[in-house]
Amino acid sequence: MTVGNGGLLAKKNSSYPQGVRCQKCLEYGHWTYECKGKRKYLHRSSRTSQLKKRLKLREEAVQQSAQ
Repeated sequence: MTVGNGGLLAKKNSSYPQGVRCQKCLEYGHWTYECKGKRKYLHRSSRTSQLKKRLKLREEAVQQSAQ
């Protein structure tokens, strides 16, 4: 009789994560909780700049379709 999660945890630990990418160091082959590397900085543009860029593209598309 299995108690709790039905033995899913044992199944997860038995399979080695070959195609899994660590969310901390961004390397393949291990889970994030097993990571011994340092967190890598990943530059991302802010949400505000993304929205401004999208708005600008839409305005340009409207101007081109009006001509």
